[in-house]
Amino acid sequence: MDRITHVFIVILLVFCLSCAEKEGGARFFWQISPEKQLFDSAQQQYQDGAYNEALPLFQEYLSQFPDTEQAPTALLKVGMISVYLEQYEKAISVFNRVQSIYPESPYAREAGVGKLAVYYKTGEYQQVTLYAGNVLSEPLAREQLFRVNIIVGDSYLAIKSPLEAYFAYLNAFQDAKAKETNKVISRLKTAISLMDASDLSNELATLEGRPPGGYLMYQLGINYMEEGYLGDAVATFSSFIENYPHHENVAQAEKLIAALEASVLTDRHVIGCLLPMTGKYEKFGHQALEGIEFALAQFARQQGVSSIRILVKDTASDPLVAQQGLYELADSNVSAIIGPIATAEYASIQAQELRIPMITLTQKSGVTEAGDYIFRNFLTPRMQIKALVEYASGTLKAKKFAILYPDESYGDVYMNLFWDEVMLAGGKVVGVEAYNPEKTHFSDPIKKLVGLYYDIPEDLIEEPSLTPLVYIESEYPEVRDMAPDVSDILTGYDTGNWHDELIESINVSRLAAARKTEEEEGPEPIIDFDAVFIPDSPNKAGLIIPQLVYYDVNDVYLLGTNLWHSDKLINMAKYHIQGAILPEGFFEQSTAEHVHRFVTGFKYTYGNTPGFTEAVSYDTAWILFDLVSRPDIRFRPQLKRELLAMAPFEGVTGTTVFDAGGEAVKDIYLLKVKGRRFKEITEKGPANQFE
Repeated sequence: MDRITHVFIVILLVFCLSCAEKEGGARFFWQISPEKQLFDSAQQQYQDGAYNEALPLFQEYLSQFPDTEQAPTALLKVGMISVYLEQYEKAISVFNRVQSIYPESPYAREAGVGKLAVYYKTGEYQQVTLYAGNVLSEPLAREQLFRVNIIVGDSYLAIKSPLEAYFAYLNAFQDAKAKETNKVISRLKTAISLMDASDLSNELATLEGRPPGGYLMYQLGINYMEEGYLGDAVATFSSFIENYPHHENVAQAEKLIAALEASVLTDRHVIGCLLPMTGKYEKFGHQALEGIEFALAQFARQQGVSSIRILVKDTASDPLVAQQGLYELADSNVSAIIGPIATAEYASIQAQELRIPMITLTQKSGVTEAGDYIFRNFLTPRMQIKALVEYASGTLKAKKFAILYPDESYGDVYMNLFWDEVMLAGGKVVGVEAYNPEKTHFSDPIKKLVGLYYDIPEDLIEEPSLTPLVYIESEYPEVRDMAPDVSDILTGYDTGNWHDELIESINVSRLAAARKTEEEEGPEPIIDFDAVFIPDSPNKAGLIIPQLVYYDVNDVYLLGTNLWHSDKLINMAKYHIQGAILPEGFFEQSTAEHVHRFVTGFKYTYGNTPGFTEAVSYDTAWILFDLVSRPDIRFRPQLKRELLAMAPFEGVTGTTVFDAGGEAVKDIYLLKVKGRRFKEITEKGPANQFE
């Protein structure tokens, strides 16, 4: 540069400086403006995380400079700070303003992302999934796409939609920066762990080996294992190791393959039995074991399979002993367990933890809730009531029902179940009365049931001086032909306190009804029901039913529980019980050929007639023997799955399948009293209860 040029530049600089001078002092043209100072100060506080300090600065900026270039940024920052400070209503209001004032700008798109964050933080997950479509339809930056898909994926997980969450996270993975990859993978693994096998298989085929295929294939193996498809699980884990040899889950897959191969039933034909062979319930334990042993002998003879064995452990009617016996059976590698009877609610928890299929023989509620490896094959109250009401409503065409029940636990359970089932069947319960189970006379609840509120005439309760049998024969000559039966009824009464029982006893009440004059009858009873349900023992039902007749409750169907299946009921109630209907789990006099063969063979082997415990144990054992003899069932999970999927089993206790909760669904027996016998109901059309 020559000297003349240098001098010229200096002169020009001096000139510019002089031009910048103003009154009150000198200022330079590059000095920072108040607008920029305020914005920069707010921005610095925001970047430092001092949101409480940044918020009023941005608000002041918007107040002083509402139309500047930085105004939309300041307004957006107010909304974002409101989110950080959990002022969600204010945040939504600000984001709406941004979208309204700057609708086509990047600020509006960022406001949409902000609204999604607010919806997620306030638990409005459905709103996130609905509004996300609007946000994603805009041309978002890569960082914005990442944030949106993370929020959407988290929302789908919150509403238990793992497949949709997986797709959202997969999109986020594609837009993630290197430092964000682990964050996305963690979420992807969570979503994948919740997907079902079919979704995993479909997505694996779509990815064709691309990430995250390794996680999908590993999880597919886990799903197969948990669902009992153990052969498929081993194959999937092996394929996973082959295709993804450096994956983080390879070592675990190798361990699972080894465990699965070790879990193959090395002696899969061994069935464990947990039964009370001693203690309070030993009678039932021995009955159950006889049924199981008889099934084993019959199965081996009919199917030609002699390899099946049973291993019995005594529960001693004690929960702790039952649990110890279960662990011993597990150590013996049994394929399944029959029982327990009285301690099932305790052992079922351990059986579920050990993943051993267990078919319990108990009526106690809640047993199968221990898990998917626990089953029950027994006659339950619900099963009885369902069969009874279906027959009464469908075949007998009964529409209105009355319930007379003992005020105790047994009566309460059956009363509630019956009422619910009647309503489900479209019927109506028009009368419900409870009675004291300690009493032997039931006039008050019966009169309440039929709308009568008068006492028995005094001349009928005058205490006789003769013995009960002589008194009845002298006062009622027509009863002489029934004298032996009346004597049977009175047997066992306290001879010093027989009067109340006699007055309210079955035959005296019935015969006294014939003595009533027209004047004594009073108001007519209200018999507005087609059937009456009495869930009680034969002793009580045998007293109640004739008293119903005394109060003119005639021509209605009498319904009871399996407790009624007793000759004592017929002996007590005589012809009043004719046509009564009751459910039963097993009927040894069934005309079915397979039942006849079972009863005949059992009596020949053990010398006694089998009851329900022997029969249901026989059926349970046969079901398991049939399944474990199949060569394709090698694992306990497979056995569990096949129990749920088995075809209806035609056993001696009726047709049996298991529902998804492990409860037996049985086509049980219905019996009817005819003469002095119980008769199996087989007809499909309307029945005459007095036939």
